[in-house]
Amino acid sequence: MPQQKNPKTKKAALSTQQILNIRQFVPLHVNDDAYAIEGDDGRLYVYLMLRPDNISVLGRGEILSKIRNLQNIIENLPDMQTLCVSSTQSYENNKRYYRQLAKSARNPIITRLCLKEIEHMDEINLSMSTSREFVILLNYPAKQFEEARHSIVQAVQLIREQHYTVHIADKSELKRLFSIYYVGDIYSEEIPELDGQQYIRKGE
Repeated sequence: MPQQKNPKTKKAALSTQQILNIRQFVPLHVNDDAYAIEGDDGRLYVYLMLRPDNISVLGRGEILSKIRNLQNIIENLPDMQTLCVSSTQSYENNKRYYRQLAKSARNPIITRLCLKEIEHMDEINLSMSTSREFVILLNYPAKQFEEARHSIVQAVQLIREQHYTVHIADKSELKRLFSIYYVGDIYSEEIPELDGQQYIRKGE
């Protein structure tokens, strides 16, 4: 009788790509840099990048119009998923640490320095408050590539007709989204194809 493998051992044997459900990047041939992700589950995942509007400068009528336009998009793309990804660092854990340190510090100078550091972090977060990215995620059967490509073009056209600025994510944007979501890396300007590739010198 064959021995049943431990589920934890089986999961540990999977590659990172398999765990993340990323089989390969697929060019969509819609424009020069539009890509999708083909998953191990046989699905094609397309990320549509939305440029957010600063509603603080819009009037009430304009905001209501934006909401109605978004409702139209949702009604016409019922299977879509929406993502909101922060592209800046969160300082909440740092601030929590400095608050605790300020409370426990016996030296008033250290307390003042901690409070100043918290104030500085608040200023940074305020200056970067608009640095969130909004994404519409669509997925299709990978085997029906041409039908999917046609549907993607229609989806982009629909969103633009509703007065939203949108484009299909390119390969570098997809890698950056994954690095932010899974690793919290907001600093790397270029994500390598292979782990550690950036440290290999040419000719070695």
